[in-house]
Amino acid sequence: MPASRSSGSGGRGEWPPEALVRVEVGDGDPLIWACTPSDLEQLTVGWLICEGIVHSPGEAKAVEIAEADPAYAARVRVRLAPAAQDRLARTSSLDHDVTLGPWTHALAAGEGAGLKVVSPEVRALLSDRDGLAELFRSMFAGAALRARVGGVHTGGLVSGGRLHTVVEDVSRHHVVDRLVGAAAREGRKLEDAVLLLSARISGAMAAKACRAGVGALATRSVPTELAIRIAAGGGLALVGRARREQPQYFWPRSEAGP
Repeated sequence: MPASRSSGSGGRGEWPPEALVRVEVGDGDPLIWACTPSDLEQLTVGWLICEGIVHSPGEAKAVEIAEADPAYAARVRVRLAPAAQDRLARTSSLDHDVTLGPWTHALAAGEGAGLKVVSPEVRALLSDRDGLAELFRSMFAGAALRARVGGVHTGGLVSGGRLHTVVEDVSRHHVVDRLVGAAAREGRKLEDAVLLLSARISGAMAAKACRAGVGALATRSVPTELAIRIAAGGGLALVGRARREQPQYFWPRSEAGP
């Protein structure tokens, strides 16, 4: 869906695309997302993985996208494999931006230390400060929507030392979902992936990455205190101020930094 145009008091112009999308997952209650309404299959599959409902893309048996009504830009219907449907039924809350859930609280409390270690590939990539800064430059160079209208968050999927995919969304949380969905679509191992982010890393974003098994998150901004605690317990590496000469490294509790 193209960015909307308006002739309000600010004059005629093109604005960041945001719309409501109705999402129906298995037998669960419908969800309403406020997001950039493009590539919704990528977003949906990534969100399912980040929420721990789907463990592999094949468990989302069908993702159907249709026009909805004037209130919604689209309606997404997902049919789940039986195992994923069972996980959905056991999920007490799907709004992890507000309620992080008992598993995430355990990570924040330090009960998950040693669950996962950072792979040598990810550690080497993060330790190359000049190379990491160059990957960020490449990410922003590929952010077409940001260049045209601004007002969106940007993310990049890095694997094997290369930037493979750039995504954009008005929601910084959905940027993480989209990057995980892109990795699933491209068959890339998340434990060896670094997700580049333009926005501050919140606790919910760190929780998404931990549930999905991502190797690291790196941002030009900073992680929150809660994000640092969750990442430390979940085996997730974080890098703040990644475009500066002195990045901030946050490693899992059992590991030493570079």
